[in-house]
Amino acid sequence: MTWLQPSAAWAFAGVPVIVLLYFLRLKRRTLPVSTLMFWQRVQKESGRSAFFRKFRHFLSLLLHLLIFLLLLAALARPVFDRGIREGCATVLILDTRARMQAVEPDGHTRFETALRLARDYARQVGGGKGIAVLTLGAAPMVAVPFTDDEKRLLDALAQASPTDATGDISAAVALADSLLAARKGNHRIVLFTAGTTGPLPKTGSELITHTLGTPRDNVAITRFATRALPANPQTGEVLLETQNFGRTLVRTEVELAFDGRTLEVKPLALAPGERRLDIFTSVPRPIRGARGWLTAKLSAPDALVLDNIAYATLPAAKLNRVLLVSKGNNFLEKLLGVDTSLKFQFITPESWQPAMAEKFEAVIFDGSIPALFDLETTRGNFLFLKATPFGTKDATLEQPVITDVDATHPTTRLASLQNIAVLRAQPLALPAPHDGWTFTAPLRSAEHPLLITGERGRQRIAALAFDVLDSDLPLRVAFPLLIHATVDWLAGERTESAPSLAAGEMFTLPTGMSIAATPLTASPGPRDVQSQPNVTGFFQPIRNGFYEIADADAKRWLAVNTFSAAESDLRGADKTAEHGNAGAINAEPLSAFSILLHRWPPWQWLALAAFALLLAEWRLFHRRKTE
Repeated sequence: MTWLQPSAAWAFAGVPVIVLLYFLRLKRRTLPVSTLMFWQRVQKESGRSAFFRKFRHFLSLLLHLLIFLLLLAALARPVFDRGIREGCATVLILDTRARMQAVEPDGHTRFETALRLARDYARQVGGGKGIAVLTLGAAPMVAVPFTDDEKRLLDALAQASPTDATGDISAAVALADSLLAARKGNHRIVLFTAGTTGPLPKTGSELITHTLGTPRDNVAITRFATRALPANPQTGEVLLETQNFGRTLVRTEVELAFDGRTLEVKPLALAPGERRLDIFTSVPRPIRGARGWLTAKLSAPDALVLDNIAYATLPAAKLNRVLLVSKGNNFLEKLLGVDTSLKFQFITPESWQPAMAEKFEAVIFDGSIPALFDLETTRGNFLFLKATPFGTKDATLEQPVITDVDATHPTTRLASLQNIAVLRAQPLALPAPHDGWTFTAPLRSAEHPLLITGERGRQRIAALAFDVLDSDLPLRVAFPLLIHATVDWLAGERTESAPSLAAGEMFTLPTGMSIAATPLTASPGPRDVQSQPNVTGFFQPIRNGFYEIADADAKRWLAVNTFSAAESDLRGADKTAEHGNAGAINAEPLSAFSILLHRWPPWQWLALAAFALLLAEWRLFHRRKTE
């Protein structure tokens, strides 16, 4: 045991003062008496005033001296060598990984227990003993460098909180070793953790591992992803993976919500150790103004709450800009006007300028080709109806019958075109590959192509041999499917991927892009979103939720989740691997009594003992035992 405040020993000068108080002579009072028989008692009392008989009540003096010594010992702040030794540099490693949020049967989280133990070490600082605090999260960080200031250490521990990220214990121990290398004296590393799955690295310092928590059953969402349906870009599908990290059958429900509105509630039954995959289809893609937030939540309560909810984003379908060059086509104009995935504009052939093509993802020439158009020099994606660059001087095809449809081609895979009645069509010739162009004919009437598609790098063209008004196509369901699929193909069928990230993963922001520093987990109002501080450059989220990304073009959302079987599996969390050092100590999980014993430093117990003896002396005095 060492003493953090040895200067309190000067208070020993008070011991003689207490003893001298018991040597004081009694001051006699003059008092008339009615008989001489009382003088006999006075003489007897005077006999007790001899020098070696001053202590009228030895027990009273002993109690007062003991109370004084206990208070003096408390002021000297003793500490046991098990915590901080004289001249010893100590690094406290506080585990802040996701698993530290698990709730124990006593109602406290593992992180709260770790904080209580860390405060016990922090209160032992002083007397040439330096303590540093590291946090173990996505990356080890120095919370407090070496200091002997108790208040600074306690303030840092009060500000510490668990994260939703995973982490590497070996990296934290290695960082602690590097900090201790510059310190003199003995080196000690104290690790507060909920367990590790691998061996710790070898270290030249004494290592004490406080393993916190008991094995707990837990059910978690381990994967949650979305994508647009290839067959219908206006809808999406969701993949959900759940796993039971427990020893009993769990029956629960998963609630799927879109922008705060419940889409579906599905019951789940998970056997011990079972991993289950579920797919939700026909999830609507977000329209203009919608955020596209998808959340999945398990209803069954368990030890770790954070892995019972998952976040994903379903980005809005790309808004393709389409230019219609036509003398007038009501069917086509109405179709393009009601398609929410398009931004449609209409001009006459006389207003066409070649520079317009670069401003649109697709240009539709209906019935004619402007005189200023040149396929070789004009860059853009084009759809030709009736008048095409591939026409021949052969006779017009009268009532051609559709015989061949390529169901694998993106333009025709969704539409049923076999029974379309066509009045007349222009004869087309399928060009041979040239100048980087490749051509196909996904729609044919025997040997005559009715639809020709061509590609050269990122440039695409499509040519339909007949006017839609010369057929019953506008009256069929295939009409909007064919036009929409062709426009999507011309535009490159570009769909934005749903950005997602694991908690603790580093994210590099391109120039001009910023991201909100704190996540949102519920549908906020516009004022809440605008109040979020933004960061640029590198970003490492440690909390699950939705982060708003802003750049020059638009705003979108980043979904962050834990998704770690190592963090969700709490069945063996009380087993911490030793690294094999001779001086290493693997501390056992602490009982409730041990936690209480570690929570108070020795000086508090000494002060409590002094107070208890003071109460005992007061009671004995009133019972005339020490009077």
